[in-house]
Amino acid sequence: YTNWECIVVDDGSTDNTAAILKEYCNRDSRIQFLTRPDNFPKGSNGSRNYGVSISKGELIAFNDDDDFWLPNKLEWQVPIFKQHFEVGLVTGHIEYVSQEGKRSGRVITQKGNHGKVFKDLLLKNRMSMITPVLRREVFDKVGFFNTDFRIFEDWEFWRRVAYCYPFYSIDKVLACVRKHDTNTSLIVTDDPFEQYLRYKTLNKALLEWGKGRFTKADLKLIEKVSWKRYRKLLKNHCKGIGQKLLFFKRVLAHSFKDGLQLLILFVKYNIFNR
Repeated sequence: YTNWECIVVDDGSTDNTAAILKEYCNRDSRIQFLTRPDNFPKGSNGSRNYGVSISKGELIAFNDDDDFWLPNKLEWQVPIFKQHFEVGLVTGHIEYVSQEGKRSGRVITQKGNHGKVFKDLLLKNRMSMITPVLRREVFDKVGFFNTDFRIFEDWEFWRRVAYCYPFYSIDKVLACVRKHDTNTSLIVTDDPFEQYLRYKTLNKALLEWGKGRFTKADLKLIEKVSWKRYRKLLKNHCKGIGQKLLFFKRVLAHSFKDGLQLLILFVKYNIFNR
């Protein structure tokens, strides 16, 4: 598939990226190298939003600097949009590679990201940034990436997209993700309180976006799945009544309102809805 443009956005690199990209730009007019302007916030989301804003294509895809696509990625994905007009996003599988780029054979499948997956994405992020191709109209409908997020920024965006569009997942490896000691995902810890706060922030952003959009049924679904997430968090990371009480104490100390809401969810879904 050759009908593409490649926009490389420099977000403050300190190596010789500019010199290397200049050679590529001279050899292929489809490639552009640009520096993120100051009116777009620093970070990956600001760079992605800038790239989307100046792109010309009807379809949009992303590739972070440490990962890479397989040669047939677009060839496999693009025809799906012509076959399924209702689909807003086409994704597929990833494979992990070493820091040197050697493929490991460890494939992370994304078969679950097929059809109407809003409910599934409320509970867990099952998609990487590198695999999806999206219709440009998706950004017009759901907005751009939320620049307040550094962790879960893709999950926050996929939820909005999934609310408005069905997904299509191809049963193929489309891209490779490099595993190394500086992966952003490693910032996330197993601390249950930290995980609780991150998930609550994620839901808060979704509810803000959903004002005027979400029905009562939508809000009830979000609440129910949220408790399922919290219950799983307590089960996996707070063994015994003592650790669970300590977790509740930390939540109450952080915010009495949040602690009360968590207690209400506990009573509602563990006593009344058994």
